[in-house]
Amino acid sequence: MKKRQNLRIVLSSSLVVLSLWHIPAVQAQICTREYAPVCGQIADQASQTFPNRCTLNNAQARPIAQGECPRSTLPQPVPQVPPMPAPRPMPGSDSDAQGCKASAGFVWNAELASCIRPWMSNAITLEVGAHRQKCTGLIEMQCLMVRELQEGRKKPRWEPLFEDIEGYKHQVGKRQLLRVRKDRQENVTADAPSITYKLVKQLP
Repeated sequence: MKKRQNLRIVLSSSLVVLSLWHIPAVQAQICTREYAPVCGQIADQASQTFPNRCTLNNAQARPIAQGECPRSTLPQPVPQVPPMPAPRPMPGSDSDAQGCKASAGFVWNAELASCIRPWMSNAITLEVGAHRQKCTGLIEMQCLMVRELQEGRKKPRWEPLFEDIEGYKHQVGKRQLLRVRKDRQENVTADAPSITYKLVKQLP
């Protein structure tokens, strides 16, 4: 009887040993909330920071360094900002040092001491004849006889000038050379001259 009881005890002990044999060797630990960061890596994943060594071990991660993992220092892409369009000049803001507005076609003329549009105004040399002659425009009148002289060109024929030269006083019997301003007029009436002349200076 006693032998049977001993045999039962031996068999029970063997079963206990066999059941313990099948318990996994590594079990997850119960970790505290202590924050002692460890930088680790799981397999081929990116490195990450674990709160402590215990959580790193539970994740079966490989420790890399004590403390938090360094942040990535890769340069951040710079956002592409489209260039601002060039500001349009305000009307009248393109005036030069003399106040001539280039946008309206004006340039500075030193001889005339004013802003002019070259296709409308310029300075010319006029030779004035010694005597007036009879001419007919809207009415019969006495006109100055003039010719425009240009350097390097042959002297043209005398022509009647149907309007006076502003600022000039004719001397009968004497030819004179004048430097005058010639202006073409826009939107003139039928009885108004399309070209006007103004004395700049008398030449010797």
